[in-house]
Amino acid sequence: MSKTKVDPITRAAIDWVLRLESGQACPSERQVFKAWLAENPEHKAAWQRVAGLLKSPLSDLQSVDRRSPGQLQAASKAILGTTSSSGKKALQGGLLLLLLGLGTAGVVDRVTPLAGLMADEHTGTGERKTIELADGSRLTLNARSAVDIEFSAGERRVRLREGELQVDVAADPGRPFVVATGQGQVQALGTRFMVRQGTDESLASVQQHSVQLDTSGGLRRLIETGQAVSFTTLQIDPQTPSSRSQADWLQGRVELQDEPLSALIEALRPYQTGVVRISPEAARVRVFGVFPLDNPAHALNAVAQTLPITVKRYGPWLTVVDVRR
Repeated sequence: MSKTKVDPITRAAIDWVLRLESGQACPSERQVFKAWLAENPEHKAAWQRVAGLLKSPLSDLQSVDRRSPGQLQAASKAILGTTSSSGKKALQGGLLLLLLGLGTAGVVDRVTPLAGLMADEHTGTGERKTIELADGSRLTLNARSAVDIEFSAGERRVRLREGELQVDVAADPGRPFVVATGQGQVQALGTRFMVRQGTDESLASVQQHSVQLDTSGGLRRLIETGQAVSFTTLQIDPQTPSSRSQADWLQGRVELQDEPLSALIEALRPYQTGVVRISPEAARVRVFGVFPLDNPAHALNAVAQTLPITVKRYGPWLTVVDVRR
């Protein structure tokens, strides 16, 4: 995996992305920006490259402070208090601040997702956790996951805020076991199943026995062993077996059989402290193999050696995957 020094033109393009995305750029600054774009074709090319790579993660990072203002200060103190001297030096680097927009807030969110700090149980980047619940059930969280546990006399409910979980359900006929997401709920009719909360959809897969899915829009479906579905409030779509529906992450690996490279990147994101961006062309490259989740750098290096792609690291916080030119 190559480590690339950022050139002055790219650095200037990053600076312009941040200044314009802040919403505080005045008309005269915008005129200067237009002149900068026009004075050199390389400026325009750098702007298009950087804006395409960074715009989406920046909007995500900038929303962190608005969503969780109370958590940001506490989490910032925590990470700065436990960072090594070399890590603190990196945090103070001007380029890091440019790349992440919010500086410490962005770094904190990549290590410990801020949205999950108030959850009953949560995991950080690269962390898996198994919890034995009060009823004897075992709940395993994938990296960057968060849940609330709401047990009562009549129901055992786990609310998945974000990420992914697998549950091995203990028998309790008088209290159904339910995993709720933003799009519906999955009720255990057997013992082992997995649920993932995505940005605008959820996924459920069954490893043993069956579950009953009820979407918030009133749809219902029985899911049997070996089956998986993705669902929104108003739609249920059966899924063919893939890395998304398998529980290999429990053993710290992901297996892909003729899947797009984007599937590997998505599996690695919860384990990668920095931001990973992939070009549309590279995302479509087909991949076979078993890759370690706990060592994203090794996994990306392996595919770079066998596929027509490049993996470039801009410091520890930004990795860019593209096709080999």
